[in-house]
Amino acid sequence: MVNIQSWDEFQKAAEELYAMEPLRTRYVAKYRHVEGKLVLKVTDDRTCLKYKTDQMQDLNKFERLNRSLMAKMHNRAPAAETTELPIVSAVATTAAATTSQTATPTISSPMQQGGGGKAKKNKRR
Repeated sequence: MVNIQSWDEFQKAAEELYAMEPLRTRYVAKYRHVEGKLVLKVTDDRTCLKYKTDQMQDLNKFERLNRSLMAKMHNRAPAAETTELPIVSAVATTAAATTSQTATPTISSPMQQGGGGKAKKNKRR
């Protein structure tokens, strides 16, 4: 476990660690109100980076790092989803064709209504 004292070094190392192993990297933030300390940990099970602070000004830096990592995590597309997409669309197309050929008019039954709520309780009294 590597304790990094400088914020700039920690941010650079955390983003590099995520860039190398995006599927294995975990990011944990723990705040202890009693001690007033924020502990950030980024790990990929081989490398563990840790940064501890009790300074309020580091909270803004933490928010920036958090937004940066979340943006990177949301913008990447997993390879597993791209391989399944053509199969799903082919199945959906086949199902739509089958449904349109054998479509028969159906009568939908009305949905059940709620229990009546407070008005029903007042009637019981």
